[in-house]
Amino acid sequence: MKKLAVFILLLGLVFLLEAGLMGIVSFGGGKPDFPFILLILWAWTHDWKEGLLAGFTIGLLEDIFFYPLLGVNAFALCLVGFLTSEVRERVYQENIVFILLMVGLTSILNGAILSAWLTIFRLSSSFLEKIVYLTLSTSLYNMVLVFLIFFVREIHRKERIYRA
Repeated sequence: MKKLAVFILLLGLVFLLEAGLMGIVSFGGGKPDFPFILLILWAWTHDWKEGLLAGFTIGLLEDIFFYPLLGVNAFALCLVGFLTSEVRERVYQENIVFILLMVGLTSILNGAILSAWLTIFRLSSSFLEKIVYLTLSTSLYNMVLVFLIFFVREIHRKERIYRA
């Protein structure tokens, strides 16, 4: 029950941050995807069932609030949450380089799935343009933010060790 309350609180905070910075923070066509980052961090620390459910929940909420099609983000983020949790179980968990690589690759996968669906339903003009200009820059921003989160977490962890 405590995990669910923490997830709902973080989800609300992330969606407020996403909505508040929607038109403000945009560099090179892309922007940081805060709900995606929450999903990656949640799926990285929980099992595949929770990663799958978190991905579906975050994706469905993104579809409702930000996208013209219902279910596109839910499908993409459900897959990303599942893959992230499964890879975490099979790989050394404290390797920051691998985590950043995972964030980058799953950002590109998420962008490719979304771009493909939007192109299929003729809601977007060019699949390759979206991948090159938006998805790659978004994945780079996501990687930088996740690195900063892990850096702050590591500093906080070392401070607790030195205090004890």
